[in-house]
Amino acid sequence: MNQEMLDRMIGAAPPSTVDVDEVIGRTRRRQRFRRAATGGVAAAVAAFAVLVAVNLAGRPPRPVPVVQVPAAPSASSGPLIEVDTPAGRARTLARLGTVLEAAVESHAPGTRWIYMPDVPGEKRLPDGHPAMWVTEDPVSFQARSGITGGGRKGGFYLSLRAAGCAAMTSCSPLYECDGTVPVCESTRISSGLTLVHYVDKPGKSRVFYGTDVELRGGKYALRMLAVNYFGGDGAPAVAPVPVLTRDQLDAVAAEVAERFSD
Repeated sequence: MNQEMLDRMIGAAPPSTVDVDEVIGRTRRRQRFRRAATGGVAAAVAAFAVLVAVNLAGRPPRPVPVVQVPAAPSASSGPLIEVDTPAGRARTLARLGTVLEAAVESHAPGTRWIYMPDVPGEKRLPDGHPAMWVTEDPVSFQARSGITGGGRKGGFYLSLRAAGCAAMTSCSPLYECDGTVPVCESTRISSGLTLVHYVDKPGKSRVFYGTDVELRGGKYALRMLAVNYFGGDGAPAVAPVPVLTRDQLDAVAAEVAERFSD
């Protein structure tokens, strides 16, 4: 990883305002509020106040500028996930981009990464690679992109982050099948890793396919989300279902998680 790469990672591109954890978290909060409303006006008001407080207190920090990630550097004998230094985080992000693109090419042939706008005035990046960046406190590795295939387009989000919740930091453990969404299942894949996959339909014809995988050792978790809308917050649905099928998303997530497990 050379200095030019590091300079590009801290360049002046505008930060993303949408990440996979916020998309899922906002959906779950909205659905819990709807259920609380059926218990009466007073209960709904109380639930809403609590949710607002949690949202304000636990909102993840803004990510650093979005960058386009080139091919990963040559493999090394060190850890695959490096969080302690800027250079280590840059290496991890590059590895993640390369593994992700290879997994999608293998399990979803015929699809293609396309630029997906997130905020007005955002610098347009070239098609062909997902946009990727690093957030802090705790360190997590993020990706988002438009994706096209089968005559339709949609969105894709990824987060690789610490699985546990440390004191005074934001976190996002594995998705829980608690009845919030209509389709949810926790299982183990052939390598023994825990995988949770789910389908959410938060309204306005939106459909989310989600997959969480806990990496070996339990220290890190991977989250992927395929959606049938294209763009940032408030973007309308552009297809009946996401471009990636549930099976494709599971296969991509499983391969990436296995490649990054110790």
